[in-house]
Amino acid sequence: MSLSDAEASLPQRHTNAIPKGTEPSFQWNGSDGYITSPLLPTEPDPAFWEVLMQDWGLSPEATEVVDGSVNIRGWDSNMGGGEIQRMKYYRAQIRRRQSGEKSINVDKLFDAVMKRKPLKSAPEVGTDNRALIVLFSDWQLGKGEGGGPEATVERIGLAQDLVVERVKELRKAGRTPSRIYIAGMGDLVEQCTGHYEMQAFQTVLTRREQKDLAVVLIDRMVEMLVDAFPDIQIILTAVPGNHGENRNSSGRAFTDWLDNDDLDVFTSTYRAYLKHPDRYLNVSMPQFDGLLQEDLTITLDICGVPVTFAHGHQFGKGNGGGTVAKIEAWWKGQVMGRTPVAESAILFSGHYHHFVASEGTGRQVFQSPAMDGGSKWFTSQTGANSPAGMLTVGVGLDYGQRGWGDLKII
Repeated sequence: MSLSDAEASLPQRHTNAIPKGTEPSFQWNGSDGYITSPLLPTEPDPAFWEVLMQDWGLSPEATEVVDGSVNIRGWDSNMGGGEIQRMKYYRAQIRRRQSGEKSINVDKLFDAVMKRKPLKSAPEVGTDNRALIVLFSDWQLGKGEGGGPEATVERIGLAQDLVVERVKELRKAGRTPSRIYIAGMGDLVEQCTGHYEMQAFQTVLTRREQKDLAVVLIDRMVEMLVDAFPDIQIILTAVPGNHGENRNSSGRAFTDWLDNDDLDVFTSTYRAYLKHPDRYLNVSMPQFDGLLQEDLTITLDICGVPVTFAHGHQFGKGNGGGTVAKIEAWWKGQVMGRTPVAESAILFSGHYHHFVASEGTGRQVFQSPAMDGGSKWFTSQTGANSPAGMLTVGVGLDYGQRGWGDLKII
């Protein structure tokens, strides 16, 4: 999305409220200049400035924002009807990236290395701002390949057992999470038809059987965690995948984004807990309790870190460059469109069935591996395949600058 497209997407009353001279702009003489952001709720991060420079035709590899040069302009605007809204935009100096060498005394560096004493013990870490994310991604229950549902259920059951052991390991290491998020990443069911030509022939469970099985598996994980860690908050969240869509005979979704089996299996599981509040006091589901679902994504503040979950079928088939390029191109579009996803520091996705971790844009992308039995057709086409696994990641301010740690695929 271009900068002009982003501005055109603003409600008209916002557009009228922008004083003359504060419109997004830039000036460049080949070596230095300035660049001005559109209206933003918070100060742009380095990734946003890079997107903005690209939109004006400058290369982030050759151009940089001068440290300490970002300044803010703000005003209160009368939006009508008694509503006052605070407007902010940011302006920064830019220049050609500096490449000059500094004079460094290497001998002093050698001496500092030799004199450095090892830490006697690791610094203490808090647990108030630390969560463990457990991602349920691409189970595709009902799929007949790779040993069928029996093998898939065995893999999931073993992974759930190991989640409990993982929390025990973290507790023993002094890094007990204060919360555990169980995140449904979509495609937990295979559905029966409408996604690929051989689906009806290869699917061995009905839609109802698949959904019931997913509910039982989600409930098993919750019950195990409630029994083992009654002091830890358990939070359920889920996003819709393409296999969970309510499709018509032509294979296209025809109701709305939230009419999706991947959401239904989570809300159906959680609904049962409401009848036993004493046992499930520490179990919650923000979406069920009224948190707005942002269509195909959900964005949560997890222990101080803004995190977005998306299945990934919305990333598109284009953009080239493989999985990471597709994800990052989609995310940059969300930044330019100022959607809730734009504020996130970490993005979790599924859909592509293999593990990926990238921070090449200055923000963190995690692509979850799948738990299904694989695809003979995909492997025959590409030769590619990857082992099944359940991704677990620690997230929170206690992990420092990156906001995450304790990653393990189980």
